[in-house]
Amino acid sequence: MKNLFTIVLCAIALGMVMPQTAGAQKKEKKAKKEKKAFVWEMPELTGSKDFDDYLKKCDTLNTRIRSYCDAITFYQMRPIAITENGQEIDRQWCMVDTLTNTLRSSNLAFSQNLDLVLSYPLITLEMTNLSLATTLATADLPNLGMKSFSYAKYLKAGPNIVAAGGKEMKKIYKAARTQAKQIKDLKAGKVDDDYARNAEVEAQSVDAGEASMAVLISSTPIYMDKAEFEKQMGEIKKLDADNPISENDIPEEVE
Repeated sequence: MKNLFTIVLCAIALGMVMPQTAGAQKKEKKAKKEKKAFVWEMPELTGSKDFDDYLKKCDTLNTRIRSYCDAITFYQMRPIAITENGQEIDRQWCMVDTLTNTLRSSNLAFSQNLDLVLSYPLITLEMTNLSLATTLATADLPNLGMKSFSYAKYLKAGPNIVAAGGKEMKKIYKAARTQAKQIKDLKAGKVDDDYARNAEVEAQSVDAGEASMAVLISSTPIYMDKAEFEKQMGEIKKLDADNPISENDIPEEVE
């Protein structure tokens, strides 16, 4: 009787532990699943028109999103403290490559930002068009016969490409717009320490998904010898002269 009582207690204890263990395992699996980023890989075409059109659109859109996200190099707007014989003699606001502390053409940076701003709505339109292709591919799936079992998973690819890629693109788009506006202000002589501090505060107030905006401008100076500054500035002026931006403007923001 004592042994039976012990067995019952063990069974009750196991019953209390097992659901908790199973629950923990389920949460762990869910966490692993959420961490795994979506990666698009183009499969072989099926031979069925609507489904193949959908796969091609997925591949094209994924390529364009990746090109968009990889196309930009964000430089930073910083004050250059110009020195001579170890003493600061002047300050000028410039675009800077912070990896090398060298000057960059603000006109070329503006043009790069503007290209991203202008191409963003075109790619978002392609994202919208992919929804229709997804609907047609879903209806076409039964026509694939036995292939339908292995190709059904690709119906999730389109929405995944749009969701993940769209989020990444929007972050870059907003940062490109911000930097383009700052360059316009730089050209108009509006950028100073107060301007930079206000921009830094504004950048820190945006959500984490747009954190890249926080590195676009800084009030911390970079010290540069006068001779080196004049040498680099001479090269920058030549580039800026070949790439004027006075007639270019930033279009209305696209949500």
